[in-house]
Amino acid sequence: MKTVYIPKGETVHYESLVTERLVVHGHLHVTYGIKAKAISGKGVINAGTIEADTVCMDDVEAASVICKRLLAKRVQAPEVFASESAAVSCFLSAAYVETGKLTVAISEIDVVEAQEVVNLKPKKRSLFGTLLASVLRSFWTALTVQNAKPEVMDAEFTPVQEKAEEAAQEETPVEQPAPAQETPAEAAAEPEMEVVDEELNRIIGLFKLSRDQGYTLKLIPGTPEENAPVFDFGTERIVQRAA
Repeated sequence: MKTVYIPKGETVHYESLVTERLVVHGHLHVTYGIKAKAISGKGVINAGTIEADTVCMDDVEAASVICKRLLAKRVQAPEVFASESAAVSCFLSAAYVETGKLTVAISEIDVVEAQEVVNLKPKKRSLFGTLLASVLRSFWTALTVQNAKPEVMDAEFTPVQEKAEEAAQEETPVEQPAPAQETPAEAAAEPEMEVVDEELNRIIGLFKLSRDQGYTLKLIPGTPEENAPVFDFGTERIVQRAA
């Protein structure tokens, strides 16, 4: 079919509908999906999915709307994909909208992916009036944005002169103060290092080693080195030399 026409006051049901041109002034209910090049009318469409180049309707309710241009008074759809533009004069309810330019008055949308979004004041407008208001608002926004000077708000900044001074201070080496020299009186007041007595440490070591082995060192006063007793390793006895 090239053209499907639903007159005002009639309700028509289809399981699926494929046509070149669809005009709905009544109520059209399609269980699965609608595919057409152009959809227009002042009626109501309820469908599973709507796929068309242009959709221009009063009321659209579908699970998904896929088109190039969407123009309607009321749209309720979880997903709306309009590659060029989407304009809804009264109310738009959707979970996800992706389009080039979105124009809405009152909307309830979770996620919007659009290059431009125009929010109009809620007002009674025809579909043509919605398009005209969208064009004028875009034109006025472009003029005001071009003439306005961009300002950085709530940004921390440092003047160029202060930055140059800080860089010069970082590059200038800081001279370290020379260590103070000690006076003779301060040097004399310092305690001298204790001298280690190696001979005393050797005797203490021999004493500890002999005690661990079960022997006792005995000091004999006035005994010459050559008359000192010696230990005979063969008999394991201490031999007293003649005085």
